This record gives sequence, structure tokens and C-alpha cells, in this order.
Amino acid sequence: MKYLRLFIPLLFLFSCYSELDFDQAESIEIQPVVELDMLYFDIHKPNLIDNQGNFRNVIQDTVDFGIFEDGKVRDGFLKAEITVGYSNTFLRNFYTEYFFIDENEQAVDEGNFNIPPADSQQPEISGEYTFMFDKQNNPEFVNFRKIVIRVTVAPDTFPVEEKELHVQTKGTFYINTTIE
Repeated sequence: MKYLRLFIPLLFLFSCYSELDFDQAESIEIQPVVELDMLYFDIHKPNLIDNQGNFRNVIQDTVDFGIFEDGKVRDGFLKAEITVGYSNTFLRNFYTEYFFIDENEQAVDEGNFNIPPADSQQPEISGEYTFMFDKQNNPEFVNFRKIVIRVTVAPDTFPVEEKELHVQTKGTFYINTTIE
């Protein structure tokens, strides 16, 4: 019995030893998921009227984006989901375009969607739209350095109301990298 108590722990200690591969410890492959707030904006009545009091039907903004400036992130990029959440209290439709622009001012990808108008039955319309990008379908996507968002407002005959459009953009980036 005394020898059995000594033999069993030794059996467990050496039973797995021959299967260990210590060369694997030299590099580790990981797949982090990076979530980022990318941009947000609000449109109010003053945004829709120019200095002369005329209706502006196109509003545009640009934001710099530097996640792909890091070589490991750029090389390990697998896919991205860019989600645009919106809340609209205007009684008009908005056509929204996103352009992903490289350092040469060229679009490497783009997408668009409509934001429906509010009405008397639903005084606030909320929703979201998701753009999907992956390295396999568009390897040039990692070259974008800024996002241009263009919002085209459907013109109407009634005056511009005191309402608001809120838009918030978030990105989820899937990356594969090796740590050595």
C-alpha cells in the first residue's frame, strides 16, 4: 500500500510528459476582436439651412481612422462589421452613404442605406444598419484611412421642423495575429 501511494502520483507526473511540445511556446496565434466607436453626429434644423436661409439637402462629414496604420493589425485583418445606429424624429427621409477612403483619396469600399421618416404614429424612428467587410472579398479594405459620410435629405414642401437625426457608428474588427 505504501508503494502504491508513491507509484500513482509518479504515474500521473510522467504519463503526459512525452506528449508536450515545448517548441509551440515560441509563438502563439491569437484572434482578438477590437470594438471601436468610430463616429457620431446629430443633425438639427440649423444644419439643414445655409447662411442665406436656403434648404441644404446634402450634409457631409469626414473622420480620420487609423486602426490599419499598425502593420500587424493590417496584415492580420480577417473581417469587420460596421454598425450604424440611428434615431430620427424628422418627418423626412435621409439617404446615407459611407465611403471608406484611402490616403490617395480613393474609395476602397462604400455602402448606403435609407433612414425612414418619423410620422404622427411613430414620432421617433430608430434602427440600425450593418456593413460587412472581409479580407477575402476586398483585400484593399485595410487601406482606408478615413470615412466620409454623406447624408442627403429628401426635400419637402413644408418648412424644416425643429427635430433631430442622431447617428452613431461602431466597428467590430476581427484580427488574427501571432505573438512571438
